Amino acid sequence: MRVGILGGGQLGWMTILEGRKLGFEFFVLNEDPKAPACRIADACFTPDEVDTFLRNCDVVTYEFEHIEQEVVEKVSHLLSPSAEVLRLKSSRILEKSFYRKMGYPTAEFTFAKGEDLYKKLAEFGLPAVVKAEKLGYDGKGQYVVKNLSQADEISKNHPKDENFLVERFVDFLFEFSLIGVRSKRGDIKVYPMTVNHHEKGILLYNHTKSLYLKEAQDILTSLMEDLNIVGLLAVEFFYCQNGKVLINEIAPRPHNTGHYTLDGCYTSQFENLLRAIADLPLGSTNLKLPSGMINLLGVSLEDIDLRSLLSIEGTKLYWYGKEKRKRRKMGHINVVASTEEELTEKINIILRLVSPEVISL
Repeated sequence: MRVGILGGGQLGWMTILEGRKLGFEFFVLNEDPKAPACRIADACFTPDEVDTFLRNCDVVTYEFEHIEQEVVEKVSHLLSPSAEVLRLKSSRILEKSFYRKMGYPTAEFTFAKGEDLYKKLAEFGLPAVVKAEKLGYDGKGQYVVKNLSQADEISKNHPKDENFLVERFVDFLFEFSLIGVRSKRGDIKVYPMTVNHHEKGILLYNHTKSLYLKEAQDILTSLMEDLNIVGLLAVEFFYCQNGKVLINEIAPRPHNTGHYTLDGCYTSQFENLLRAIADLPLGSTNLKLPSGMINLLGVSLEDIDLRSLLSIEGTKLYWYGKEKRKRRKMGHINVVASTEEELTEKINIILRLVSPEVISL
């Protein structure tokens, strides 16, 4: 099986590493030949070489949603999940409108043009969360607005014709994710729930929790069927004070909150993506041990006390080999434990080693 991947980041890198066990070949479409996935692919092509890229592929998937429309159109006949799903994720406004149309629970929202943002916020009420329509991830283009004076500053940070999603601020108890995999035949398997902890809009760490939320599981399954997903779908949820769950957003690809599956589950999210798009039987998503993941943000290998980290039983380092930048995801640590209490202790130790400024679990 010859698999094409749109995007060359760490999600593609881990997909290739897992896919080598299945004997697959990999071809990456990405501008930077030094990107993590490009460094280990069988070949890497630039977007200008998309036709050559396609001639090498039996199937194409993606590790990033923000892909040029011209490229999407050319590869759409081989793309899994589909180009329609990718189009939905190209706009926060389209995504939220889909939830409303289909009756899925999400925070109350409206839309605004940059020039009308002040007026719209005044009508909608505060506090609110403002999100730019395009290219938002890891907290980029997102603002918690508590004062109308912030509206002008937000508008200055974006093009005049920018569209914004304006959401009601949700006072949630915690954020969590569910990741599902769906085959070409419609078989679905769901990974264990993880509780997610963010620092300024970017995931810092997460961990599995033995809590079954049927409403969330039903939403994930229904979304995968409504979108005719072949591959992965991650859904980020808010767990509200009243016990209800709300969808924050979806991702039709491997997800940062699923990195723990590399060591904590019988089949990783990356391998199951490949099984799904290659029409192979899905692997077990069952948890072997309580598991967690800690992102390494804006650090170099020299900044890390690797000896201390790897002395903690059950830890494993995944280093992406990217150029160091502030708050950039440079790698992650996976950790497993025999109990959830022991997992909490280990995550706290790791956080003190790599991010001593953050509040522990």
